[in-house]
Amino acid sequence: MDMNKIMQWMDLAQKYQTPDFWKDIFDQSSFEDFMKTQGSEGATSPFESPVRNKNFPSTDIYMTDSDVLLIAELPGYQKDQISLSVSGTTLLLKGNSNIVYPGEPLQQERYSGPFERTIQLPEATFPDQIRASFKNGLLVITYKRQFKNEEYVPIE
Repeated sequence: MDMNKIMQWMDLAQKYQTPDFWKDIFDQSSFEDFMKTQGSEGATSPFESPVRNKNFPSTDIYMTDSDVLLIAELPGYQKDQISLSVSGTTLLLKGNSNIVYPGEPLQQERYSGPFERTIQLPEATFPDQIRASFKNGLLVITYKRQFKNEEYVPIE
């Protein structure tokens, strides 16, 4: 028995607890609202436009003794559709892709359009120290670490 699932169910039941609990759950509009809030971030039907996930684009961050490496997946985007800015440990990644294909879409799962994502970096850096390259839909960002090792601090 998964206690986490039971706790989620209890929280959900308390959220909808009313004298007409089951009627409210299966009421068409209430049930659709519930499914939208509990479902996936993507489209609910093949005929609806996809919704951008709050964690778009997907990123990985790696740290070595000397460098920090961030990789962001941006399939279908071009280099000139992406912008970067940094302030301390905060990296702002913005972009916009409006690819228009002929015909009426029958299924759309890939998101296109504007996005903005703020990413917390493990260590602070300056814009002139960042190197970024974009190839085959991958944005690769690297910078040298300021503090490579733990340093001894004398106590007076």
